[in-house]
Amino acid sequence: MIHRYMCILCGKSIIPRDVETHKKSHEEGQHYGIMWPCCVREETKQPTDTYPIYDSPILAEKIGVRKVYLKNEGANPSGSMKDYLVRKAIHNGAREGLNTFTVVSSGNHAVSLAKFTNSVGFKSIVFVPASSSKLNFLSSFSSNLVVGIDNTIFEDVYVLANKIQLDGVYNANVSNETLLTGFKVVADRISLLNPLPTHVLSGVGNGSYLAGISWGLERLGVKKIKIIPVGMLGAFPTKTAFELDKFIHDYGYFGVPESWIDAAEGSIAIASYAMPQLMHGIKISNGFPLGELTNKDLAQAYDVLLTDKKIIDCGAIPEPTGIMGLAAAIKHYHRFSRNDILFISFTGHGAKDMDGIAKLVPHSFSAIKSAIEKTRPDLLTIEGQKNPDNILIVNKDIDPKKLNRLIQKKLKFQGEKK
Repeated sequence: MIHRYMCILCGKSIIPRDVETHKKSHEEGQHYGIMWPCCVREETKQPTDTYPIYDSPILAEKIGVRKVYLKNEGANPSGSMKDYLVRKAIHNGAREGLNTFTVVSSGNHAVSLAKFTNSVGFKSIVFVPASSSKLNFLSSFSSNLVVGIDNTIFEDVYVLANKIQLDGVYNANVSNETLLTGFKVVADRISLLNPLPTHVLSGVGNGSYLAGISWGLERLGVKKIKIIPVGMLGAFPTKTAFELDKFIHDYGYFGVPESWIDAAEGSIAIASYAMPQLMHGIKISNGFPLGELTNKDLAQAYDVLLTDKKIIDCGAIPEPTGIMGLAAAIKHYHRFSRNDILFISFTGHGAKDMDGIAKLVPHSFSAIKSAIEKTRPDLLTIEGQKNPDNILIVNKDIDPKKLNRLIQKKLKFQGEKK
């Protein structure tokens, strides 16, 4: 249980019931994760992380470092690291007597929430751009309502969703600061490695995963492990924020043609809603961001990964967004020394974006497809699962109050249909 936060933007100590009021005093940070848990009492029953960590001498040699650990977050039930966040959200919401949860996501966060709420008989509301490739798949979960916003990108949807007041619905977005602690289990695993890593690398969309690991390491008293967020060329505002020494920085548009970077659909961004928390995590760990990645760099990372047959046979095959940490280590190998030990997280499984992998490495796709089918066939999506009753498409200019009414009507219809 969190008893107190530190506001990252102003340094004030805030008790939980005053968080939302305090956030309103920072107009630029109202929709961001700007709080850092600083007084926490451990819950009696602690979750554990048992998902695989592999040692790859082959990748260490290719990058030119002492050791490379690979964390396969694709082994999580929904195939991504978002499960840690969603488990925490469902635990918190259920404790408050709530059974409906919402998130703005066009990728792993949405899939994770839909899977978990569906499995326990709860409901979920997922806001996505109407163009999302996962819209039909998300509608296949009987308890999930997909709200698609026409002619938008992720950031537009996030702004609109935050204008809607959904009574009795738990906020599972990264702007809910209580969820950051859900990633401590990963920090616990890292702290047990021998030798300890010198760097933790992961691609970021919103950055909560790395921020949570940084918080967990700080709480454990583990120092000298640098947090390294990784991003795509022209779509990585965290890198610019770091260079400007700011906690929040947004882009107005992508800095390069989207066709150069579109393979990492879940990571390219003009804003990052856990950016203040991530920036704080970078600073306290003496870390730094690594950007400038393109689709070609991701393709090279797959080619290099395929040289380690042991890893492939184990099914530790990430989706394009999930391979960004390895791609950055290869591209920026000169930033590391021969004595460095890299902890690289594969944040999402390849089964979740087979089309993206096929586009990047068509020459190797059959081998990758075969390995995935043997190890995680449960994650392979089935075409034609669309359930129109669970989809609500609206224009981006819709009045928030009207959208609220439409959502409530849809939720009621779902309940009556059951």
